[in-house]
Amino acid sequence: MKTNDINYEFVQGSANAAPLLLLHGTGGDEKDLLPIGHFLSPEASLLSIRGRLIENGLTRYFKHTATGGFDLDSLTQETNWLFNAIKTLTNEHGLSISEMIVVGYSNGANVAAKAILAGISPIKTGIFFHPMVLAANEATPAIPDTKVWLSHGNQDPIVSPANFNALKTMFQKQQADMTAYEANQSHNLSENELEAAKAWLSTSGRI
Repeated sequence: MKTNDINYEFVQGSANAAPLLLLHGTGGDEKDLLPIGHFLSPEASLLSIRGRLIENGLTRYFKHTATGGFDLDSLTQETNWLFNAIKTLTNEHGLSISEMIVVGYSNGANVAAKAILAGISPIKTGIFFHPMVLAANEATPAIPDTKVWLSHGNQDPIVSPANFNALKTMFQKQQADMTAYEANQSHNLSENELEAAKAWLSTSGRI
């Protein structure tokens, strides 16, 4: 894969800080989460990759089906593309993919969480803002060396409490070190949850 085939932003940081991989929400781009990355870990290198699909005019990491469900074939194909892109870009910029911390919001959080749960991601630390279950995993490998932080709003019209609880249960069953943050808010990001994510990251032992 060639780097000019990927829409991305890279910000060089300190070699002493774990690099952050930033994955935007539906309709976003590679610039959206850069301020959040700087806030969470001011010294870290930032690698932000834009999803390559456009659906109803909105940028995404994978498609929906015609009936509005998740297109799992697209999810598999685009997850493979994404991790090939990550491999290409980490090699290009001298980053260690195994030391990265993935920070995803909504659609970006969904694809990253699914990859970790399926055991196909070399990344072992994740911050997922407003993620949801996409589908049950056929294989459920134990991932005890993985640390994740998940947030949910109890007024979220997109991610139901039942869906969020199902996602938490998946991480628990696969023995991940999981922290959940739930607040009185919608699908939007809030200052309080960003502060909570930063506090968790600073005590996680991964930065």
